[in-house]
This record gives sequence, C-alpha cells and structure tokens, in this order.
Amino acid sequence: MPFFVEAAEIRQITFPVAGEYSFTDSFGDPRSDGRTHLGTDIMAEKMTPVVSAVDGYVSYLTVTEPYWGYAIYIKDSDNYEYRYLHINDDTPGTDDGNGGIQYAFAPTIKRGVNVSAGQLIGWVGDSGNAENAGSHLHFEIWTPSRSVINSYPSLMAATHTPIINISFVFSKDLSLGSKGQEVYELQKYLNHNGFIVATTGAGSMGNETTYFGPATQAALIKFQKAKNISPAVGYFGPITRSFINSSYVVPSETITTLQPGLLVKNKKTVEVFYVDENMELRWIINEQVAEKHFGPTWNQIIKEVDDINEFGLAYGPNLQ
Repeated sequence: MPFFVEAAEIRQITFPVAGEYSFTDSFGDPRSDGRTHLGTDIMAEKMTPVVSAVDGYVSYLTVTEPYWGYAIYIKDSDNYEYRYLHINDDTPGTDDGNGGIQYAFAPTIKRGVNVSAGQLIGWVGDSGNAENAGSHLHFEIWTPSRSVINSYPSLMAATHTPIINISFVFSKDLSLGSKGQEVYELQKYLNHNGFIVATTGAGSMGNETTYFGPATQAALIKFQKAKNISPAVGYFGPITRSFINSSYVVPSETITTLQPGLLVKNKKTVEVFYVDENMELRWIINEQVAEKHFGPTWNQIIKEVDDINEFGLAYGPNLQ
C-alpha cells in the first residue's frame, strides 16, 4: 500500500480554476510583515474562470480589501470554508484596476446565495497586494474550528470539472444580424468567461439569446482584444472560432477496466496512481512527479474509478 510522508487532511473538492494553471506547495512560507502564507497560489492568466470547489453557499465577499483585493468565501455543509483571494479587478485586456464587481464576480454571486461545485463564481486576477506577483488565485481551506489547513493536498486530489458544455463545437462564421444556436452558445461562452454580453435581461447569464446584436459584438471585441486576436472587430470567423474550440477543459472520465499506461484517480481515497507495464499501481506522490513523467497536461488525462482495490492489482513502488 502507498504511504504518506506526512499526514494531511484532504477535502474532496472540484479544482477551483477552470483553465491552464500551475501551482506548488507554498503553505507556511514566510511573507512580508512577519506573515505566513496560509494558502496555495494557483497561477493563471487574468480572466481565467474560477469555480466553486464545493456545494455550499457564499459566506462572505470583500471588495478592494488592501491585502486580499476582491475575495469570495464559500462554506460547505460540513462548515469548512474555502477562501478565494485576489479575484480580478481589471477591465478585460487591461491592468487598470477599474473593472469593478462585474469583472470580479459572476452576476449571480452575492453573499448568502447557494452555489454548486463547478459553478462559475468569478475570474482570476491580481487585486489587492498581488499586483506585482502575477495574476493568480490564492486558495485557502479553513476548518469548522477556524484553523487553516494546507490546501495543496486537496488541490492535488481535486476533480477537474469544466464549466462549459464541451460537446459543442463552433462551425459557422457569425456577425451582426446572425441568428441561431451558435449565437446562443457564443453568448454563453462569453458570459461564462467574463466578457459579459448583458448584465440583466436578454443576453445576460442564463438569459442568452439566438440573436447576434450590438451587445454580442461589443463583448466579442473585448474578448478578441484580451486574447490578442486580430482584427478585433467583433467578427466571429475562423481565427476566433479556432481559438475557442481549442480552449475547452476535458473532464475526468470514470472507467471500469484498467490497462497499462493509465493515470487513475481512486474516488474513494482521492489518490492518483500510474498503472505500469506489470499492472502494478504506483502512487504519484506530488504534482512535480506527475509533470516530470507525463507532461504539463497530466491532469487532463486522468481516468477515475470508484474503488481501485476492487481491481485486485498489487501496489508497486511510489512513482518518484
């Protein structure tokens, strides 16, 4: 059986950043003014979607707090609290600090509202004292007794859930006056990624339409400028379409058979194993080991099983 070098409390969560990211275990590292780092910094581009790690409710929100900037706290049914700091405060494509709440929190996010695991709640940024540290999400986990635990092990074991339906692939050119399902899907994509078509009414999140009007064009122009897509004129052609079609996150897949070469997460213990050529299970001890052996996209090729012991495989040495 695999062993742990040090005991760690692991919460079963959905990974809170839906996009490309990197992170290391920096819990406990010293910070300025004698402070200690209480979370994990998940580095990602500004406006990368941030999602709820658990089913729960929004217990607290902050706006432009000097250290945290924009922040969201979510509490689950066990009274564990998940804290998201340095949420975006910029207008998309800028570093102006003037984005306001509309580019920090998803439109439905208010104190007291219920949220589901994987639900969009905001976007990655550099608010508060993160301005010179690079855009990232600072993620903390607090126990019911109000003590903080290292969030890194839970993030390593997290389920990766997309916030957008990955079965839809764009195939048509769209411009002012276009109508149809692809317009609806485009509005949905823009809204979920922080390029809001409308804050209320037609075109707002949950009220997307099939008509490509001036509001859709304006949101698309902001998206194109932020992603350096040229020309940024609000025309949805091959370049923008290809960019969006290639940007979806692939979820983990539950399987019922094992074969050599697979990366497998055991849902029961939330550990990740490599199935080697001898059909032995080798525990992957940390993210650095996973990236060394399987590349930076290792977390996108993980399969899931309900209970790995049901397959009757022997455990080999930990993968180093």
